[in-house]
Amino acid sequence: MSSIVILGHSSSTHTNHWARAMKQRGYDISVISYCGESIGGIETLIFGREPAATIGYFKYLRSVKKKLAEIRPDLIHVFQATGYGHWGAGYNNCQKILTGMGSDIVITGRKSPLHKWYLNSVLKKYDHFTAPSQYLKEEMNNLFKVTDSKTEVIPFGVEIPENCVSYKASDTVKLVYMKNLKPVYGPDVLIKALAILKDRDFSFHLDMFGVGVEKDRIESDINDLGLAGKISFWGFIPHREVAGRYLDYDIMIMPSRSESFGVAAVEASAVGLPVVASNVGGIPEVVLHEQTGILVPSDDPKSLAEAVMRLASDAELRKKMGEAGRKHVIDNFEWQECVSQMDELYRKLIQ
Repeated sequence: MSSIVILGHSSSTHTNHWARAMKQRGYDISVISYCGESIGGIETLIFGREPAATIGYFKYLRSVKKKLAEIRPDLIHVFQATGYGHWGAGYNNCQKILTGMGSDIVITGRKSPLHKWYLNSVLKKYDHFTAPSQYLKEEMNNLFKVTDSKTEVIPFGVEIPENCVSYKASDTVKLVYMKNLKPVYGPDVLIKALAILKDRDFSFHLDMFGVGVEKDRIESDINDLGLAGKISFWGFIPHREVAGRYLDYDIMIMPSRSESFGVAAVEASAVGLPVVASNVGGIPEVVLHEQTGILVPSDDPKSLAEAVMRLASDAELRKKMGEAGRKHVIDNFEWQECVSQMDELYRKLIQ
């Protein structure tokens, strides 16, 4: 049985899914995390306590190296170039994979020449790379030539639910936002778009799931724009509940300013929910414009509002796009197929 160490935040949905999936494939899996919680059925080694801080990755580096030397893994898989990438870079006695997550590459790599130099020095220590989208693969290769020819696209797939949404005409269209309330995900743009819908006497209700620094600002905007009663906040929900929640809505909206992949859109499409999203980053790979949803320019409330109105007023179009979206996910992002791709890479590097 091959021994695999995953370096990544143990409370992350992605870390959890990959660790459990690879254990089911027969690997001896250990997860080493900075803060976080134990993963049931997986040996989880946690250093530090919340709140996490960047200095912790340097503080616990020696302890992580010692633990890796004790485990003597056949392969190390790192999720995130910054932080966990630093931990994995210091161990050289086995093959190593690094999976770029998005902002760790696209944002950090462009912060300054020093940030780019640091990341490049970390990435040089790895044997292979994966990216969840073609977009992120190209960004990695453009920023860091060391990843060129060593990177392949393995998406963050999803399990395909048995149930699908129903496509019924309704006097009040039900909208859902399923991202954290952070500026990068554009919740403020969505609120401005809904103000346009209100001014046109369009009947809607939006449920917002997620937490973040924008909540107070958004609540203030809602009151200023006369949207009270049309928007509900539900906070954080466990990932296992997401697919079931999507069944209650007509349209999923993702107005992100930056997105390396767009797994929330994939999860919505998996239950047949049409998506209105920003035409940025990796989103066009998961939301096919005019096929599985509608793409609009980022930071453009008017275009966002018009796309929502178009879909909301046409149940047949929602059905057509929703069904096409589900098929697109089944064909390209089915979870076990993505796991098989990673499994194949594991075996190739270990051998």
